[in-house]
Amino acid sequence: MSQIPQLSNGLALEHGISMFVDHGKGSGSKMSVGGQANADTSVGTAVTGTVTETELTEYAIPANALVAGSTIRMRAAVLTTAEDGTDTLQTILRLGANTTASSNESVFANTAIDQEVNDITVWDVIVQVRSVGASGASIAFGTITNNDAGPVAAGGSLKASFTLDTTVINYLSLTATWGSGSGDNSCRSEAFVVDIVNPST
Repeated sequence: MSQIPQLSNGLALEHGISMFVDHGKGSGSKMSVGGQANADTSVGTAVTGTVTETELTEYAIPANALVAGSTIRMRAAVLTTAEDGTDTLQTILRLGANTTASSNESVFANTAIDQEVNDITVWDVIVQVRSVGASGASIAFGTITNNDAGPVAAGGSLKASFTLDTTVINYLSLTATWGSGSGDNSCRSEAFVVDIVNPST
């Protein structure tokens, strides 16, 4: 059983009592177990007028913080604040150890879609860790929807097993790519919430 050295003052958002655990692998890193790990308290950096994939927001997961059976749940909303004609926007959820977000594993990507001002892309994704270590394995599943033209129905997706090195810091990032470099195209992250739950091991 993991040792639970600290108990926080409050209750976790959805998962009962929030605790902090050090899995004793030499890093000294502690992380929330059974509760909210991150909630951005302000909007993310705007991505404007570029066809280069650019990070909207991220959360750094400490090295050696995950165990087999850990789940990472990400909920996010990306708002289009300006657009030029029929230009499209694609958002991507990435996870990995590279500090350049676009170099990390693409967990899910929504289809590039024509945008209007105030269109919102909503994410609800779970990453499940199946094994840990330098060659650890994870899967992911979830939904992405955009309220343009209808709205577009939520699309369920499954990401087959991919490598996740749990011995290093991993960056969970949302990125955006515009279909045109017009300065009239702009979007930002309105919300980015990450819950991490570790089983008792």
